[in-house]
Amino acid sequence: MSAKRDWLMVFVAGACEIACNRLLNSEIIAPLSMESPALRDIVYIAAGILPLLLILAAAQRSDIRQLGARATQIAPLLIVSGALLTGVWSIAASRPALVAGFACWELGHLWIRALFLLALCQMKSIRLVALCLCASCLVGSLGQWAFFLLPHALRLIMCALLPCIALAASYPLARQNLLALSQAGGLKAIECASPSSFVNPWNPAFCCLLVFNLVFGFTLALNCISGVPVDTSLMGMLGAVLVGIFILVSRNRNDFADPLAILAALLVVTGLLCAVISLFLPLGATSNFLLRISDSCLTIISRLVIVGIGSRNQLGALRVIAIACIFSSSGTLAGTMLGHQANALMEPNLELAAAFLASLLISFVALAFLWLSKFSFGAVIFGVEPVVAAVPAAEPEEISMSIEDLCQHLGERCGLTKRETELCALLARGRNGRAISEQLTLSYNTVKTHVKHIYMKLDVHTQQELIDLVELEREAAVSRASS
Repeated sequence: MSAKRDWLMVFVAGACEIACNRLLNSEIIAPLSMESPALRDIVYIAAGILPLLLILAAAQRSDIRQLGARATQIAPLLIVSGALLTGVWSIAASRPALVAGFACWELGHLWIRALFLLALCQMKSIRLVALCLCASCLVGSLGQWAFFLLPHALRLIMCALLPCIALAASYPLARQNLLALSQAGGLKAIECASPSSFVNPWNPAFCCLLVFNLVFGFTLALNCISGVPVDTSLMGMLGAVLVGIFILVSRNRNDFADPLAILAALLVVTGLLCAVISLFLPLGATSNFLLRISDSCLTIISRLVIVGIGSRNQLGALRVIAIACIFSSSGTLAGTMLGHQANALMEPNLELAAAFLASLLISFVALAFLWLSKFSFGAVIFGVEPVVAAVPAAEPEEISMSIEDLCQHLGERCGLTKRETELCALLARGRNGRAISEQLTLSYNTVKTHVKHIYMKLDVHTQQELIDLVELEREAAVSRASS
C-alpha cells in the first residue's frame, strides 16, 4: 500500500471519528444525562474504560490477532445496535433502550478508536501524522456542523455509518501491527529483553493526556443546555487550521509539540478566565470557543504522543494505546463531572460558581507552568528506543571458550550473580523472556527483575547491546590468546 494511500485512509478514518463525536453527545449522551447522569457515568466506565484492561491483557498474549479479528467483526454490530436502540428510545421513551444503546455504541467505538490509532502508528513521518490529524480534525469538525442540518432519523443513521467507515479505513493498516505482534508471541515474549523500548504506565506523558482530556470533558459540559453541548464545531475547524499552520511554519521540523502545548495551555487559561468573567458580564459562549480551540491543539498533541511512542516501538503500540485511552477516558469523565458541577452552581450562587471556576483556573496554571514546564513532549515522542530483533552471538571458533565462559568472565568483572550470569548467557544466545522463564522454571516477573539488574550492571539497555558486549568480550579473549 502506497504512502499516499495510507495517509488518505487514515485521514478518512480520523475525519469520520471526529464527525460522529457531536452526534454521539447530542443524540445519545445528552438524553441519558437528562434521564440519569449517574447511570451515564457507570455505563461509560463499564463500556468505555474497563474493556481497555482486556486489550492490555490480550496484547501480552500471542493470540491477539485472533482476538483482534473477532473484535473487528463485532464492533460494527455493536455500533449499529447502539443506533437502533437509540431510535427505539426516541420512539418509545424507553430508558433501558437508551442505556443499552449507549453501552453498545461506546463498546464498539472503543475498538474502532484503537484501530485508528494503530493505523496512525504505521505512518513513517510524525510530521505527516500531525498534518493528517489537522486535516481530519478540520473535515470532521465541518461534518459535525453539517450533520445537524439533517433530520433526526438520518443523524442516527450517520451515528452508525461513520464509525463503520472509520473501521473499514483503519483496519488494513492496523492489521499489519496485530499480525506482527501475534507472530512475535505477544509482549510477554519480548518485553524483558528490551525494557527501554516500553514506556512505563505512570510516565508523565500519560498523566498529561488525562489533564488534556479533562479540559475536553469540561468544554463539553460547560454551559450545556438540557445535556446538549454548546456548538463549537466551527472553533474546532479554526483550531485545526491554526495547528496546521503552526506545524508548517515551525523551524525545527520535529520539535513542534512543546511550543504547541504552551499555546494550548495559554488558551485554556484564557478560556477559564473568560468563564469566570462571563458569570458577571455578557460574554456568551466565549469561554467554550477558546477552550475548543485549545482542545483541538491538545487532542493533536495527545495523539502525537501516542503515535510517537507507538511508531518507534511497533510491537508495543497496542499497549501504549490502551494505557493512553484509559487515562484519556478517565480525564474526559472527570472533566464532564466538573463541567456539570460548574453549571449546577451558576444559577443559585454566582459567587460560589466563580470561586469554583477560579480554583480550576489556579489548579491548571499550577499544573501547566510548574510541572508541565519541566516536561518535554518532544523527548517522549522521539525518545523511545525502537525494538530491534536481537541477533544471537556467534559461537567463538578461534578459541575454546563458549558463550557461557564469556558471560562468566563478563559477570566476574561486572559483579553478576551466578543466576544473573546464567541468564546473561541465555540472553546472548537470543532467548526471549518467555523462553528463559520456561527453561529455568522461573516466573516471568522474576526473569524481568533479573534482566533489569543485568542490564544495569553491564550498562546496556537492550538485548542486542548485551549480545554486542559479549562479542567484544570474545574479541578481547582472542586478542589475549594471540598475543
